[in-house]
Amino acid sequence: MASGLLFMAVGASPIRWAGTPAIIVVLVLAAGVLHASEYGVGTYRPGQVDLFAGTLPPPGGVLIKQYFLFQDGSLTAQPNNAPVRVHTHTITYTDATLMIYTTPWRILGANWGMSAITQTRIADQTLRVTATGGPTSTQHSTVGGFGDLIVSPLMLNWNLAKFHLVSALMFYAPTGSYDRSRIVDNGLNRWAVEPDFGFTWLDQETGRHASLFAGYTVNAENPSTHYVSGQEFHADFVLAQHLPHGLVAGVAGYAVQQTTPDSGSGAALGAFKGRVLALGPLAGIAVPILKIPISFSFKYEFEFAAQNRSTGNELWLTASLRF
Repeated sequence: MASGLLFMAVGASPIRWAGTPAIIVVLVLAAGVLHASEYGVGTYRPGQVDLFAGTLPPPGGVLIKQYFLFQDGSLTAQPNNAPVRVHTHTITYTDATLMIYTTPWRILGANWGMSAITQTRIADQTLRVTATGGPTSTQHSTVGGFGDLIVSPLMLNWNLAKFHLVSALMFYAPTGSYDRSRIVDNGLNRWAVEPDFGFTWLDQETGRHASLFAGYTVNAENPSTHYVSGQEFHADFVLAQHLPHGLVAGVAGYAVQQTTPDSGSGAALGAFKGRVLALGPLAGIAVPILKIPISFSFKYEFEFAAQNRSTGNELWLTASLRF
């Protein structure tokens, strides 16, 4: 249901520079902490949830949902009073698999389910640092491999006619490869816990559909950098119309607001807070393949109103099946 699918770093390693020691120090610090949340992204990957956010498969069933995510993000900034300008450009390809099992048992009248998300990723980042009136230093890095693991031992689902509710507790484990000397990594090297709430309203007669998925992320310290990313509120949403022949069309988006500032000895340049909004079209179709109903969806979201975060556009391709 929830995942930190993009890990964009704006530099964590020293930059080779033919300048004074003072300039070198400024470059290193500026590259690492120009924005809120370590590496410029939160633990939760906004946009992960859209259609049917408040539902689970029937008891005993398994839902396998495959995500393919392409992201193109960048950041250009100049730290206050620093004689440098920093620009990063990151392209990330992510393949994630969500597996949900709904048990035959009920808790508080709700179906009890469990889930896990595994992911692999290829990330390519270029970092350019330019001194005022001087030359430009460039670093480039490409990494690939497994990302962080997300698990939920407790997912509760209530179905009330047109209304469907899900409450979940998610845990993020730092299983992705990480090296603080690289400018981009597959993992964030921090644990996190997140209570989530999903809501779906679906009118079967008219085909109108509204879903909302919201959560609150609490991050632990990155032990390698002693950086504590601030807590974040996130909300994914979709408004859609189900059409004949299994078609669906609508609009999707998300909002992220950091509620507490970054802290720890690694947050050397200050206590920042970040935010970002996104909006874009969504389209999908459900078709039977070998008598198994499979749903495909496409979503392209444009980020805007970003503050202290890397920002860009992203393409989502999703396939899901139940059996």
